Amino acid sequence: MENNSKPYYLKLSSTLITITLLLLLLYIGRNVLIPLFFASIFCIFLIKPCNYLERKGVHHAIAAIICMLLSIIVMGTIIYFISTQIVAFKNDLPTLSNNLNKASDNLQTYVQQHFHISYSKIHNSLQNLREKALASAPSIVGSTFATLSGIIEYLVLIPIYTFLMLLYRNLIVRFLLASFSETHSEAVAAILGKTKFVIRNYIFGLLIEMLTVAVLSFIGYMIVGSEYAILLAFLIAILNLIPYLGVLTAAIISVIITASSSNPVVIIGVLIVIAIVHLVDSNILLPKIVGSKVKINAFVTIVGVVVGSELWGIPGMFLAVPMMAILKVLFDGVEELKPWGILLGEDLERPTKQERKILRIKIKKTNEKNND
Repeated sequence: MENNSKPYYLKLSSTLITITLLLLLLYIGRNVLIPLFFASIFCIFLIKPCNYLERKGVHHAIAAIICMLLSIIVMGTIIYFISTQIVAFKNDLPTLSNNLNKASDNLQTYVQQHFHISYSKIHNSLQNLREKALASAPSIVGSTFATLSGIIEYLVLIPIYTFLMLLYRNLIVRFLLASFSETHSEAVAAILGKTKFVIRNYIFGLLIEMLTVAVLSFIGYMIVGSEYAILLAFLIAILNLIPYLGVLTAAIISVIITASSSNPVVIIGVLIVIAIVHLVDSNILLPKIVGSKVKINAFVTIVGVVVGSELWGIPGMFLAVPMMAILKVLFDGVEELKPWGILLGEDLERPTKQERKILRIKIKKTNEKNND
């Protein structure tokens, strides 16, 4: 019987073209898709409390409004505490500037004494850096305003999208089920149910992790005598959502903020606190709370965060893991896509003898076709 299956190189080419077009679509439509993806994740998380209120006799629209209001109150409270710390930090900016200037002078003296470089060369190099920084200031200010306007737009759109998705969630589910034949409806329903379960538990795990990291960091910062314990605790808790890269970013920003203190012991103490909290988070919180919800390996996670950053900037870094979790559920639920699910997973076991035998047979058949 004639084998009508497509050659491997055609399958590979079509896969690469599909991935390229998908990435291009994600990049071009980022301003529309980013708030939609955030809203979808929040909607999935809020479905359970909405269903609970509806079972108690609350109208579905009122239930959605109550859930949204509670979410906005919680977020508003967090933003209020962070803003008060930012205002306090703003008042200490002159002190921070003076301490940074002193550190710059000490660095010049150290380099001059130990590397025998003249003071004039060091001064000219630093002066050139200052001039370049001042020259780039207008573009930085412009990009900052553009970023702020984008954030304000997202803050308006995301709650609206989330509310509407909660309101019309049954309609969306019926649409997805109706888009596939009856033979696949059971598989689609299973994928939707598992996606909802994974995302809801993942977000709940993240909230527990954020709260624990914030409390531990706050206690540590208070012990070492940091003036901005609340600000730094919230900072590391939020940046910790970015896998692997967030802790490094939090450490750098924390050192800059703590530089307003003239006591170097405080700066060292802040770094020690970050290191201890990171060890606790990586070895206890992440595997037990978050890792049990999403089974994605570290390599794919880092690549996903980098790709997300390139496509969507900072929002893409936060959305990378939940999006890959959804893809993992989709790949595991579709027979043709299961190899991609294996690629995203954490199973490090060596292929069985039977699997290696099947792979050798496939390679042999492919080579025979190419020779023909």
